Amino acid sequence: MLDPLTLVRGLHFAATLLASGTVSFIGLIALHAGGAKMPTDVIVLRGRLTVVIWLALAVAVLSGAAWLVLLASDILGASIADVCLHGGAWPILVDTRFGVVWCVRFALAALLALLVLVPATQSVQIAVAAAFVALPALVGHAGATPGMTGNIHLGSDMMHLLAAATWLGGLPAFVLVLWQARRTGSTPWKNFAVQATHRFSVLGILSVGILLASGLTNSWYLLSGPRDLVTSDYGRLVGLKIGLFAAMVAIASVNRFYLTPRLPEPAALRALQRNGFTEIGLGLIVLMFVGMLGTLPPAAHVHTAPADVPPEAAFVHIHASQAMAEVTIDPGRAGMTDVAIRVLREDFSRFPAKEVRLTLEPPTSGSRRIEQSAIEQSDGSWRVNGIILVEPGIWTVRVIVSPDKGDAIPLDAPIVIER
Repeated sequence: MLDPLTLVRGLHFAATLLASGTVSFIGLIALHAGGAKMPTDVIVLRGRLTVVIWLALAVAVLSGAAWLVLLASDILGASIADVCLHGGAWPILVDTRFGVVWCVRFALAALLALLVLVPATQSVQIAVAAAFVALPALVGHAGATPGMTGNIHLGSDMMHLLAAATWLGGLPAFVLVLWQARRTGSTPWKNFAVQATHRFSVLGILSVGILLASGLTNSWYLLSGPRDLVTSDYGRLVGLKIGLFAAMVAIASVNRFYLTPRLPEPAALRALQRNGFTEIGLGLIVLMFVGMLGTLPPAAHVHTAPADVPPEAAFVHIHASQAMAEVTIDPGRAGMTDVAIRVLREDFSRFPAKEVRLTLEPPTSGSRRIEQSAIEQSDGSWRVNGIILVEPGIWTVRVIVSPDKGDAIPLDAPIVIER
């Protein structure tokens, strides 16, 4: 049985791509496909596509809210009912990058819902839709990658989302155009469908190229090698996603090189519509895999808690390009506690540091943050004993590592402190 978070993530990405892709289809395809011979009732098509955008935005907002609640429930270890009734999602909303991105995207969704009522703002609509679909990359695996490498990975992930929205998100609107042409059977609508098909085909080829390039880039950062495609859960899902993508490209190739030249024959219109539905179905499966991938650690970054971490402790692994830190707060609850820090290289060998400072930011602004220097132990770890955590919640742990040579290395991450 699929995890609810996986289902919610998949639904959210599907709705996001549909809203953005439909806006792109109107601005880049529909408004330019008919030329001077635009069907007189094309306004009906635009009205239907506007309704599709509104419905997709509504689903995206609702599924985004459900994603927030499920994430808060998972982080806090509380039931969904407790999170909803006692405001447990509020710290996630205001104190995490996920919450900030969620708020910005909610505002973009509201703005886009209003802009589609004003046809003259088509360029602005496309820009807002692009931001709406690209911002989730900030809270994915790419957004957690530090340094210049992280910037490249983040840019690649954003391009991946934009290309997916343009192609997969635009497919329902394209199928609707084909359906309208078949239903009316009029010459203006058939000509409109032919022009729309040619334009969407060119856009699809460009999108597939971007998807392929960005997909390879993302795999470079998230997989340690080709064998991960068969030896890890994350890699196997990536492999299945690649297989479905290849099937979609094969169908698109049949559409481009075999069916499109036969337009506007009724049989070609019918086959294109059928293939469009097939691509949409395969795309939905791909998006469900995307929902699952977001809940799994990448094969190249799997870091499990050490076996010696006590069950009642709070543990976090912090990864940066220069060093890593493993922070254990024992016990992981409010009150007096001890903190152990291990500073490591990428290969998990001990990182040589001359000083390690610990900062703990409380979940509320009314409490004072804790700052102390850690004391190096004989086994190479660092400790801060006898600190008092005044309240439970999502704290921010920050470790400042001063190496023997070079600048200090900051590492920070959220950590949950129980009651």
